[in-house]
Amino acid sequence: MTAGTISFGLTLLIFSYLLGDNFLYRLTISLFVGLAAAFTTITVIESAILPLLDGSFSNSFLLVIAGILALLLLLKPWSSLKSLTNLALAYLIAVGTAVALVGALTGTLIPLLRDSTTFAPFEDKLAFVNSVIVLIGVVTSLMYFRYQATQNPDGTISRGRIMQLVANVGQGFIVVTLGAIYGAAILTSLTILTGQISLMLNR
Repeated sequence: MTAGTISFGLTLLIFSYLLGDNFLYRLTISLFVGLAAAFTTITVIESAILPLLDGSFSNSFLLVIAGILALLLLLKPWSSLKSLTNLALAYLIAVGTAVALVGALTGTLIPLLRDSTTFAPFEDKLAFVNSVIVLIGVVTSLMYFRYQATQNPDGTISRGRIMQLVANVGQGFIVVTLGAIYGAAILTSLTILTGQISLMLNR
């Protein structure tokens, strides 16, 4: 059995979800999750742990710290040691949040802000219109997630008329974006399926 036949069969099993949740679909998803976990483990060992075993003091110190944090996470079943486990979790969450924040700022928000404020009204009117649409989409989408609202006497939360209008526009941009992403995912899946079928027919 060739790799192409196996990949084609697994692709069909994934698409069997269209007929409803079934055992074959869950088996394929479990296989995918297991392979992804194994690949991630191997990558972490080769790229993160093994380089720390070169004998240098700084790498040995980092390896000891990582080992202590891993040990603290393994102590989670014991409620009496919950505070130590929470310390390791707090460290992981803080580091992960800092990395995600820096990545979002330098990789997404700052380039998007720079592109959104780049106008060329005299050189290219279409580029100017696109820049205005992108700017409106960015601002209104961010304002949609800004929970600037007041609490009514009956306990309900409501926004002002202007903020509600801005939030509705932002919600429209978000809906269009999610629809486009979903459509792209469907097209990608169909492309993979047709590619697998074409590969099997050409054999």
